[in-house]
Amino acid sequence: MNAVKHLRAGRLWSPDGFEESVQLTFAAGRVSAWDALSPRPPSPDGVLGTDGVFGGVLDAHDGIVIPGLVDVQVNGALGWSFQSQHRPHFDAIVAHHLAAGTTTFLPTLITADEDTLTQSLSVLAAYCAASQATPGTATLPGIHLEGPFLSPEKAGAHDPAALRLPDRPLLERFLAAANGQIRIVTLAPELPGAPESIRRLAERGVLVSAGHSAATFAQMQAAADAGLTLITHAGNASDWPHRAPRPEGFWGSEPGLVGALLADQRLSGSVILDGFHFHPALVPPLAKLKAPHGLLLTSDASTVAGCPPGEYEGGGLLATVHPQGYATSGRDGRWLAGSTITLLDAVRRAVSLSGLSLHTAVGLASATPAHHLGLGQRKGHLGLGADADCLVLNEDLSLRAVIVGGRIRE
Repeated sequence: MNAVKHLRAGRLWSPDGFEESVQLTFAAGRVSAWDALSPRPPSPDGVLGTDGVFGGVLDAHDGIVIPGLVDVQVNGALGWSFQSQHRPHFDAIVAHHLAAGTTTFLPTLITADEDTLTQSLSVLAAYCAASQATPGTATLPGIHLEGPFLSPEKAGAHDPAALRLPDRPLLERFLAAANGQIRIVTLAPELPGAPESIRRLAERGVLVSAGHSAATFAQMQAAADAGLTLITHAGNASDWPHRAPRPEGFWGSEPGLVGALLADQRLSGSVILDGFHFHPALVPPLAKLKAPHGLLLTSDASTVAGCPPGEYEGGGLLATVHPQGYATSGRDGRWLAGSTITLLDAVRRAVSLSGLSLHTAVGLASATPAHHLGLGQRKGHLGLGADADCLVLNEDLSLRAVIVGGRIRE
């Protein structure tokens, strides 16, 4: 990968809007300077290097430069899963998402039996730690553990037989196996033992998220009091506002998880914007209500992300990829089995399907998730001192180049 010393941006994303005609300077893998764009430098015979870099300059004077994207939930790709305990598979997953512009993400493990999860956590934790010390590749700041403490009635594509009630000794074994690398745990707050687990995880600095849950509004408020701050893929395997029986005997209004997200400013939520999981028309009002940090885009990319239509099995998932671009669980075909997209696809669909501005969509997939992961000083923006992770887009939002740590990915 060739080093980029200067990046000439026609438009550059910043938290306050797009800046016009800016030259970024990179040094030691960080942004070291912002300058007004000077005239385009000459090159021999007018030809740039084969990767677009000449003399350390990447000329994107006709392009859009945005921060590298940050995904809080990536299960796999290309038929491979982070559950596999096989590092070459991990490399393939990382390469797939990095090539599509996701420069920072949380590898995600889903529900499995205790032995499988413990071993997977140990292997994946070591892989994440190695990535954090390796320049020039995607940053894996930790693990997202989605399950096994989920509601059986909201299992979705998770294996119902492997679900467990929250259990402190089991949780401690998971934490020990992960050696400090667990960043998010998704659980169902209404389960017996969940409040204690939420408090324990929050005390350890782990982000606790509600998902695959039928929690009531009151249970969500109690969970937020205990330290829960997130909702995983809101609106999917979690209840919307609905009618429910009250103690008085009549059917009253129950906000559910989505209603709790709307009503409680302590809660933030992710949405899967692939056009199938979450209705695109709901994204603009939700983004407006939860601004600036309360809504995140995620891919929730499954093991079959990037796979052609067909039947697949692996990583605890039986899935069918349909020609229309969605995947369903092979157990009964009624449940979506994660998505087949990358996070840049979600950004594009936020613009094309939901009508969000490109500036807002990029922020929901970069600055906001970086903020929640405690990486806001380094990731999700291109201010001075930030990591030199960025994407060059064409005007049609196709991807021209990925730069990670100040080096262009070939």
